[in-house]
Amino acid sequence: MSSGLGHIARGIETWADSVATELDRRGVGVTLFKGGGHAERPFERVVRCLQRRTKLADFLVRMAPSAAWRVGLHQTYDLEQTTFALAILPHLIRKRYDLIHLQDPWLAYILEKTKSLHGASVILGHGTEEEPWLLRKFQHVQELSPFYLSRHGDLEGRQWFAVPNFVDAGRFQPGDKAQARREFGLPEDALIVFCCAALNRSKKRLDWLAQEFARVGRSDMFLVLAGARDPESAELTREIHAQLGSRVRILENVPHSKMPLLHRAADVHVMCSLMEVMGISILESMASGVANVGHQWGSVEWVIGPTGRIVDMEKPGALASTLRALNLETCRELGQEARRRVLDLFSVEAVVDQMLGMYDDVLKTRAGHRREDARRVSPGSA
Repeated sequence: MSSGLGHIARGIETWADSVATELDRRGVGVTLFKGGGHAERPFERVVRCLQRRTKLADFLVRMAPSAAWRVGLHQTYDLEQTTFALAILPHLIRKRYDLIHLQDPWLAYILEKTKSLHGASVILGHGTEEEPWLLRKFQHVQELSPFYLSRHGDLEGRQWFAVPNFVDAGRFQPGDKAQARREFGLPEDALIVFCCAALNRSKKRLDWLAQEFARVGRSDMFLVLAGARDPESAELTREIHAQLGSRVRILENVPHSKMPLLHRAADVHVMCSLMEVMGISILESMASGVANVGHQWGSVEWVIGPTGRIVDMEKPGALASTLRALNLETCRELGQEARRRVLDLFSVEAVVDQMLGMYDDVLKTRAGHRREDARRVSPGSA
């Protein structure tokens, strides 16, 4: 389920839709609850909630007292999740589902706290960098890499897993690079350095990427930045254009349907953020046969593996030196290895296999607890 699915297009919503689609394809009984749009397939259900981008949601959050975060009134996204939870609870109580798997953190928290009412085991797919105190409220958490799972230490009996995000390797795949570049008006003879990330400096550090790109000093390289516009974007894009001039193209809010083509146009994809839980754009570029450069952060190192380059993104000149050493042949070879790594570890098929194993483990544990409870009630039973 996802409170944003049907009216928001982010990684969480794409994940929920893709998981449900693959489970249904395999014949697994699944219901996809969404907070907007229409029920377009038999397994979909729309749950009416107060959507985060409405004027009413914005008004209620602005008028709420400072302590209102405790009841889901801190942000419009939290309010959306709270109203979604209140709307769906009666249905969950009636239907008695076995498992609820979701990535919306506040919605997951509410359902975890009310599981005595609806009876389902709740699995939080942790992709939003939540605080440890919140994660410790959950019996079942899906971390997206072994690195993040290992950071928690003693789980004190909790059942947590390391199962990664996935990428649709059928949509994101290598293809005609020249045609892709013509589609976006990009130079066909350049080595294109690409970054797919929100257009900001605070987290994605696109200002750092621009500075390092300027240090490279190669006239055959061209920088492409593509991502969602946010409050930092206007000033940032002005600065980057002033710094790089005709050597950069900045694309805002590219439709998701065109992202496979845009990834295909690149030779190397760079992510400068210092922390990434998983990095779906890294997976998409790898699936597209594109080399990757990322920061020396555990989950990023694990995703890229030996198919790219890892650098210290806080050290001036480190990224520039790495880019300067790349050539088209090296990028092609790394991109081919990246594609193979995705098919082995991060394809929909590979990851959903792991998810089904996770579901089985959770259900077996729950069945064991029920047998123990039954023995406590009836000590003489077998």
